[in-house]
Amino acid sequence: MASLNGMARRKKAVIGLINELMAQLDLAKDPNILVFTPLGGLGPIDIVTLNMSTGEYTAYDVKSKNYRKSNYKAKDGYERKRIGSFITGF
Repeated sequence: MASLNGMARRKKAVIGLINELMAQLDLAKDPNILVFTPLGGLGPIDIVTLNMSTGEYTAYDVKSKNYRKSNYKAKDGYERKRIGSFITGF
């Protein structure tokens, strides 16, 4: 039986994969853009595109929105009361 923590990680991984696929589909709608993904799904970049008209390469790192379930104590010791607040990457 899987732990609850393991189930939560799998759910986040599935949501991340779905968001990556949705981004790939959205980018692939443009007939001038070729969409590339890393072999095995591993790497610092999720998607690379090549614009066949301009020759421009663009790299994408797809992120999912995450929200806090409870208050938390930051590294600086200040307790933040932010239930339901959006978690940013900085």
